[in-house]
Amino acid sequence: MKHMKRLASLLLALTLVFALAATAGAATTYSITINDAQAGHTYSAYQIFAGDLTTDANGSKILSNIVFGTGVSESGKTALLSFEKTEGAHADAAALAETLTSSNIENFAKAAGTAGNLGSAAGSTQQNASGACTISGLNAGYYLVVDSYTNGEGDKSDSLSRYMIMVVGDATANSKHSFPTLDKQINHNETDSWEVVGDNQIGDTVEFRTITTVPDTTGYTAYDYVIHDTMSVGLTSNVTAQSGVTIKVNDKDTGILDTSYYTVTVDTENSNKFSIKIDVLNAIKDNKMAAGNELYTYYSGVLNESAKIYDEGKQDNVAYLEYSNNPNDVESHGKTPEKRVYDWTFKMVINKVNEKGATLTGAVFVLSETGTLSVENMNCDKDTGVPSATTGLIGFVKVSEGTYRIATIQDETSTIVYTIEAGTPVIKGLDDATDYYLYETKAPDGYNLLDKPVKFKITAAYGEDGSTVANGDPTVIVDSGDPSTTMSTNVVNKSGSTLPETGGVGTTLFYVLGGILVAGAVVLLVTKKRMNSAE
Repeated sequence: MKHMKRLASLLLALTLVFALAATAGAATTYSITINDAQAGHTYSAYQIFAGDLTTDANGSKILSNIVFGTGVSESGKTALLSFEKTEGAHADAAALAETLTSSNIENFAKAAGTAGNLGSAAGSTQQNASGACTISGLNAGYYLVVDSYTNGEGDKSDSLSRYMIMVVGDATANSKHSFPTLDKQINHNETDSWEVVGDNQIGDTVEFRTITTVPDTTGYTAYDYVIHDTMSVGLTSNVTAQSGVTIKVNDKDTGILDTSYYTVTVDTENSNKFSIKIDVLNAIKDNKMAAGNELYTYYSGVLNESAKIYDEGKQDNVAYLEYSNNPNDVESHGKTPEKRVYDWTFKMVINKVNEKGATLTGAVFVLSETGTLSVENMNCDKDTGVPSATTGLIGFVKVSEGTYRIATIQDETSTIVYTIEAGTPVIKGLDDATDYYLYETKAPDGYNLLDKPVKFKITAAYGEDGSTVANGDPTVIVDSGDPSTTMSTNVVNKSGSTLPETGGVGTTLFYVLGGILVAGAVVLLVTKKRMNSAE
């Protein structure tokens, strides 16, 4: 009897993961109510020891005639009977219980909680909302509680308590365990806001970040905390080494985590795939972070030549967090649901036509984000329209006849051109919310050069999760026209001779001849009047 009392006091004293308060109840079956239970989790109770419930002389309820409970498998019984025995095994569960002390009870709970040693759960409850939940219908005994969570990808995480709850009446336990979370965001470059969707011009650097929570690591001697990230092929990851990642505790510049607390590993077969392993145990120990803090992890990529254009698709960046979920088993890991963000890029079609709408060829254009350039200052070749002064102009790579994409810094200089040849060229890799200016540097033969650039701007809105373009299409506004979903514009050249507005011999000659004629008329008029007066 004294050994049973000693066991009871040992079990009640261990509150490493759950804080327990037990009260007597009159029912023949009992319950465990878990406060602060988390939504989406299932809590199960495994009976490790069972016995006869009796009351001692002081009115305290205890278990006698202890045997293994239904929560222990047959193989588990064999394994536990050898607990801390160098030779042989304990005779039975009662003999085993008598050997448990304050120094070994935690290790025993760990051994009992090993997956292969568990039998059938005596009771379970699934939590639909955060708050208290109750596992009922439990016979008297000693129980391990298992906290199970299945994420959005179907991966299951199990966390076992590191002590046993004595149930000799209805019991209440306060959950101390928490699972970390992950969120994923992309920087929307036009607004400098962090969202689930962004858009860029090919060649732009795209910024990403994850936001992860720091868990309560009480009871863990080792804790794995690994962010996994993969960018799609339309992005080129800038994470090639540890220097490509910055981690801020609670997003504070004063809380930048030293690189000694994390390592970055790039996949050897896919350079767009990497992992960031953070040593949260030592960082917590060194007061660099605490349970409940948020870690903002920053990194970037470049929208590259393989980027999908909006009507072909979009780029994505997916991340999830892998973490330890069982203090009894260092190999046991959980996984957060995957989070994705999206990056879009667009195209524009230039239809070169005459006044009757017929397609023209032979025109040459350049593109800029500046509306104050002049064709004269570009020093364009008069025969080809190719400029020798390219400052402020956007470079292209000619993908195929009539198709151009924005150049990147990775493109070889010899492949970059600054001119687009009409008739109906397609420009791929454009950003939205950007003013683009199309300058004509050479007109088709027999037609007049445009005297000002054609301005256009693309506008896009997105679905709630960023994976779709709202209303099916982006729109474009050309000059001061109405928005159009055609993503193209007609650029009209007019034929016939025109007089230059400024400079050139044409107007100068007419101005000189006109002046001579006016002066001659005045002289003739004055002379005639004088002659009339003389008569």
